[in-house]
Amino acid sequence: MSTANDGLYALLTLLLATGVAWLLLAQANYLYGFFHDHIGIAETIEQYGPQNRFKDGFETTDKAQRIELFSEIVQAVHNGGEGLEIIHLQDVARLIDATRFLTVAIALVWIVWTIAKIVRRVPFPSLSEQLGKVFVIAALIAILLAIFGFETVFYQFHIWLFPADHQWFFYYEDSLMSTMMQAPVLFAYIGGAIAALGITIFCATVTLLRYHSFKNQ
Repeated sequence: MSTANDGLYALLTLLLATGVAWLLLAQANYLYGFFHDHIGIAETIEQYGPQNRFKDGFETTDKAQRIELFSEIVQAVHNGGEGLEIIHLQDVARLIDATRFLTVAIALVWIVWTIAKIVRRVPFPSLSEQLGKVFVIAALIAILLAIFGFETVFYQFHIWLFPADHQWFFYYEDSLMSTMMQAPVLFAYIGGAIAALGITIFCATVTLLRYHSFKNQ
C-alpha cells in the first residue's frame, strides 16, 4: 500500500511540476524567440510567406515583429480567448482554462497531502525512488511517440479534444499563424521544454522534501 501511495504521490508531484513549468514558460513566451532562430521557423517563413494565398509580405517582417505577434496570441489564449476570432484559437483558450483549473486542483490536493505527511512525520521517498516511477511514465510516452510519430499523436489529440466541425488543420499557404509557428514542429519543442523544466522542478521538489524528512528525524 505504501508503494502504491508513493507512486500516486510521485505522479501528482510530476503533474504539478509540469503544470508549474507550463505556466512559467507561458510567461517566457514559450521561448519563441529562441526557437525562431534554431528550429527553422525563420526559414519556413521565408519559404511560405510569399506563397500565402490571402496576405502578402509576411516574409518581410523581422524577428521582433514575429515575437510580438506570437506574444499577442499567447496572451489571448491565456485570457479566455479575448480578442480572438479564429475558432481553433478560441478552442485552445478553453482547453487552457480547463488545464489551468486542473493544475490548481492538483496543487491543492498535493499541498494537503504534503502537509499531512509533514505533520505525521511520514518520510518522503528518495529522488532515485521517485525518478524510477517517472521513468516508467516517460518510457511509455517515448514508446508511443516512437511507434506513431509526434505528428500522428499530435493530430489524434486534436481529434479527441476539439469539436469535429471546428477546423484545426491549416496549410502554411492558407495560414500565416501556422507558418509563423511552423506548426506542429514548434509544439514538439515547446512540449520538450515543458517536460525538461517540469522534471527539473520535480527533482528539486523531491530533493527538498527528502532533505526535510532527514532534518526532522
